[in-house]
Amino acid sequence: RSDKTQRRLREMVEIINKAEPRFGSALIAYAWYRSQPLPGFSGQTAMQLVKQGRADDVLDYIDAVDAGVHA
Repeated sequence: RSDKTQRRLREMVEIINKAEPRFGSALIAYAWYRSQPLPGFSGQTAMQLVKQGRADDVLDYIDAVDAGVHA
C-alpha cells in the first residue's frame, strides 16, 4: 500500500463522514461522492477531485453548502 493510496482513502472517508448527515447514510453519501457532479468544478465529482489531490476543495465546498453559500 502506497502512502498516496492511504492518503486518498483517508480523504475519502473524511469527505463521506462530513457529507453523511446531509444524506442520512454513509451509503448514500458514498454514492454522492462517486457520481454527483459538483457545481463550480467543471462537472467533476468529489471522487475525481480527490484523485487530483483536491480533497480540500471538496471539504471547502461541503462547508460552503452547510453555511448556505451554495444551494
